[in-house]
Amino acid sequence: MADGSLARRYARALIAIGTEENCVDQLGADLAQFDQVLQLGDGALGSALSNPGVTNGERREVIEAVLSQLSLHSRVNAFLRLLVDKNRFAAFDEILSAYTQMADEIAGRVRVTVTTAKKQTAAGQKKITAAIEASTGKKVDVSFEVDTALIGGVVAQIGDTVIDASIRSRLQELGTELVSSGTDA
Repeated sequence: MADGSLARRYARALIAIGTEENCVDQLGADLAQFDQVLQLGDGALGSALSNPGVTNGERREVIEAVLSQLSLHSRVNAFLRLLVDKNRFAAFDEILSAYTQMADEIAGRVRVTVTTAKKQTAAGQKKITAAIEASTGKKVDVSFEVDTALIGGVVAQIGDTVIDASIRSRLQELGTELVSSGTDA
């Protein structure tokens, strides 16, 4: 696992370039696209690019072959080559995470995961998104998930904060209250 400060330094450098060239979101989208490529084949590409048993020349050949098949921003291509050349590719996931957080801060955006008991309609998703935007005062990037165990209601995770307005949690709270009030009698 890479040092978090190392990942933040690399992310900060790429953010600075993106800010200067007014392409922060494009660079982030291209990094995310490359991350999807890394996930193919059970992560074999990422393993090869970060494997110390593979020579730097071989890793360079691999990254060049992959980049030739993708249409990424030239700054992202150069950045990925740099990670390979400096033997820092093992830090890619942490760099991507740090970059995404910094880009979101710059854009005044927050990422939210909303879990509901059943799939929401487009209108329901729009209503939930608007409510979260109103409460946070920021643009939100919402991903919706379904967990039938919630029974009903909504659980929203905004950064490190979880807002649980599900029926399951209310029933658990009620059960706890009943048990604790039963022992006091």
